[in-house]
Amino acid sequence: MSGQSDRRPRRRVVAAAGIIALKQTSSGVKVLVVHRPPKLDDWVLPKGHVESGELAPEAACREFLEETGYQASVIRPITTVDYPVGQTIKRVHWFLGRLRPIPPVGIHNPAEISKVAWWHVDKALASLTYPDEQEVLRQAVALPPTRAVLVVRHAKALKRQNWKKDDCLRPLAARGRRQADRLVGLLAAYGVSKLASSTGLRCLQTMEPYAGQIGRQVGRLPELSEERASSDPTGVAKVMDRLRRQVLGSGKTVAVCGHRPVLPAMLDGIGAGAQTKTMKPGETLVVHLDPSTGQPVDVERYPPKA
Repeated sequence: MSGQSDRRPRRRVVAAAGIIALKQTSSGVKVLVVHRPPKLDDWVLPKGHVESGELAPEAACREFLEETGYQASVIRPITTVDYPVGQTIKRVHWFLGRLRPIPPVGIHNPAEISKVAWWHVDKALASLTYPDEQEVLRQAVALPPTRAVLVVRHAKALKRQNWKKDDCLRPLAARGRRQADRLVGLLAAYGVSKLASSTGLRCLQTMEPYAGQIGRQVGRLPELSEERASSDPTGVAKVMDRLRRQVLGSGKTVAVCGHRPVLPAMLDGIGAGAQTKTMKPGETLVVHLDPSTGQPVDVERYPPKA
């Protein structure tokens, strides 16, 4: 009846994530696809449910490994697709990904995935079972290349009023240490290979768990400390622009950690100054840069996980 509210129950949304991995061969571009056993008997792109405590990029990498045996990192988001499954809505976050130079280990569960194959894109566009996945593949192939800088606000630190020593030595609180540990999954999902940070202890401690995992040192940038930035704000922009140029030149994915008062200038330095919303402790912005212009083309925001 007109004027009455719609009382139909809302469908529960179930989050999922997947990776589209492309490779250039002498005969053209190929995409990795999987076949599910006779109960479904379909050819699909690798994807799976986001588990409790996971961010979508982490789930995409884990599911890709389980379904294909290949390790991959995400490059950038492609799109999000919703479709009904029974009484729920499945929401799939699709990412473009790249394979890591590690030999495949085999399918995690043959009862769920029976075959893994590299298909030419033209064949996949014609033969994938579901039209929505064909469309996602079209979008993936059309995406221009990008380079990523991950800008991290340091995790939760001890309160200033409770710290009587030099502020640059103020460490993470127990919650902040948990946030730093849980940041590892996101940095790994993006294949971060270079780390940089303010010289403030709380920033360095935020990056240390991931640095230990990949066996790298955290590059110390005194220009990003609160003390230096307050007296020389132009130095922040200069060091961030230098970092941006290094990313564009090397193609490596970089994560850099800073302080709340310094973050606006840090984002200005890589052309992402429009991202003015205050970041929470432990939050991460993934800034995707156009290699030809050096300017941002997309920005993702990931909350802390503790």
